[in-house]
Amino acid sequence: MIKQTSRNYRATFVLDTRGVESSVEELTETYSKVIEEVSGKVESVKNLGSKDFARKAANGLPSGIFVQYEFIAPATAPEEIQEKVRLDRKVNRVMVEHA
Repeated sequence: MIKQTSRNYRATFVLDTRGVESSVEELTETYSKVIEEVSGKVESVKNLGSKDFARKAANGLPSGIFVQYEFIAPATAPEEIQEKVRLDRKVNRVMVEHA
């Protein structure tokens, strides 16, 4: 039997809240649950606030709300998280890296 080792990760979500009635805190909880669904354990969440992009995104978004998660998860978690949020219109970008 192969034992999966857990690793420390940092995920940065860039949220597009145009037309969304949910608060940033509710969205933060939603994406914490996504991390937990892929066997991750969220250790901390930081709302880094709204930041302007150097240039507008292809969808015309001039800025986004950056939320950073520190978590422990198996090695398969980064691609599973990206797949789960791939079609979510509220997520403009997501970057998962080793912490």
